[in-house]
Amino acid sequence: MKRVIGAIALCLAATSVGADVFPIGAGTEHRQWLPEAPTAANPMKRYPITVEDGVIVAARDGVRLEGRLFRPTLASGEKPTPCVLMTDGYGRTSNSGASFDGPLFDIASRGYAVLHLSLRGSGKSEGKADLYAHFGEDGYDAIEWMAAQPWCNGRVGMVGPSLLGISQWLAAKEAPPHLKAIVPEVACGDCYGELWYPGGMRPGPGREARKLSPGAEAEYATAIAHPDFDEWWKARTTLAEAAAEIGKRGVAVFVAGGQDDYISPANLRLYTQLGAEAKKRLFFGPYAHGWHIGLIQELQVQWLDRWLKDEANGADTDARVMVYVKGANRWRTEADWPLPDAHPTRLFLTSERSGSAGSANDGALTTQKAAGEAVTVAYSPEAGPFLPVLLSATKGRSVLDQRAVEAKVATWTTAPLAAATEVTGYPRVSLWASTTAADADLVVSLNDVAPDGTSRQVMQGYLNARHAKDLQAAPVTVTPGELRRYDLDLFPVAYVFGAGHRMRLVIAGGAEPPAGLPFPQGPGKNPTASQWSIAMDAEHAATLDLPVIGTGWQALR
Repeated sequence: MKRVIGAIALCLAATSVGADVFPIGAGTEHRQWLPEAPTAANPMKRYPITVEDGVIVAARDGVRLEGRLFRPTLASGEKPTPCVLMTDGYGRTSNSGASFDGPLFDIASRGYAVLHLSLRGSGKSEGKADLYAHFGEDGYDAIEWMAAQPWCNGRVGMVGPSLLGISQWLAAKEAPPHLKAIVPEVACGDCYGELWYPGGMRPGPGREARKLSPGAEAEYATAIAHPDFDEWWKARTTLAEAAAEIGKRGVAVFVAGGQDDYISPANLRLYTQLGAEAKKRLFFGPYAHGWHIGLIQELQVQWLDRWLKDEANGADTDARVMVYVKGANRWRTEADWPLPDAHPTRLFLTSERSGSAGSANDGALTTQKAAGEAVTVAYSPEAGPFLPVLLSATKGRSVLDQRAVEAKVATWTTAPLAAATEVTGYPRVSLWASTTAADADLVVSLNDVAPDGTSRQVMQGYLNARHAKDLQAAPVTVTPGELRRYDLDLFPVAYVFGAGHRMRLVIAGGAEPPAGLPFPQGPGKNPTASQWSIAMDAEHAATLDLPVIGTGWQALR
């Protein structure tokens, strides 16, 4: 079925800076701060669009994949256009699929043939859906089919968020010759360690809820049958080596993610793994999960225009990184990610009392190493205590005061900061610890404590003891009582702790969603009760490493 519709422009307004502009970090005054959210000025020309349903792409094994094709109506003599593909594991006729049609129509109106394709077992496509199975091969086949059509000039790009971004990485991993650009947002390459088994911990309530998601009902049962990273996961994962090959092949990758999103950390790691010489760009926003098309559409189109149309529009010469710095509540551009001039700043967890927390130990975070006694952290699957560090798929991070939770767990807090201090990058916690169980988890939260004592979450991290050495390797047996080193990277962050505020590190043995959090995403609860003993003696320092931007690190000293 075909119908012709006049081209229209979507209202894709960028979010600008509000009236309240907060202090930036000390020593960051001369960085490239922006007056509003980044966007791009693209050509205004639009084409009328023909929409055709029931377009069939035959996969290599004969499975017929169905899609909707948006084609610009060209003037006589105009050459075929580049193409854009969206591979949709939920099916293009699902509720989420229908919501993508507006942005895809807009891209097509700018001079692209756009195909919204239901992956196998979804929508009207044949075959059986299985967690990420055949995403790479089907994406490859669809790309090469598009490139061979008379209405395509042979250059193909891909767009889409979440599952539709995961399918982009897996298609690019297969090296289709005509794929030139991808724009994965809030997606993951390593969906084992960042999505299904965060830090090696068990799948949480968000993954179990997939049993009720149309088109994804079988995912949970399939994933739970593979608790460790094995060949099954490897076939469904885009790891560092594969990302480097994508970069070397010249595929132009525009990565987008959110600081309050549960998948985006894996997307940001892929940006780095593409390699220094790759054609790449990064957009790191202040949002939760979802396709934040109002913020990225013009930047996305600019990216496609540069690499599919050879437009000299600055997409490859402008700053590579666009990041929203929370606390300052402003956008900034940077040369790369992680920021190359971050000042590595080490804080020690000590048994000195900070005098600021009602926790059992009220430890201090200082720049000076100080020997002290071990701190115990107890856990049970029924009573916890738990850190409420799961993220809502729709609302993001909890904004609740954390003091009631902190009273039940272990905390370490700095003195009030003498200057506003920006932390941007990957905080890391390193501990020497032992546990009473053969399997145990560590959950960490970095909090911002205001002068009035209110404590708010900034960023979190997860780690399972058996998988602590390497998530992609076989699990290591944990011997109860044995002192071992554990290194835990927190989620990526861009945040300013204000002058007079404190940084607080909080550690527990488990996580759960705070009351009322919709669609919670993150790890599940370990069924084994345990007790951690965190060493802080002269030979076994416990540390928090922070990437500090500017001169705030001097105030910490």
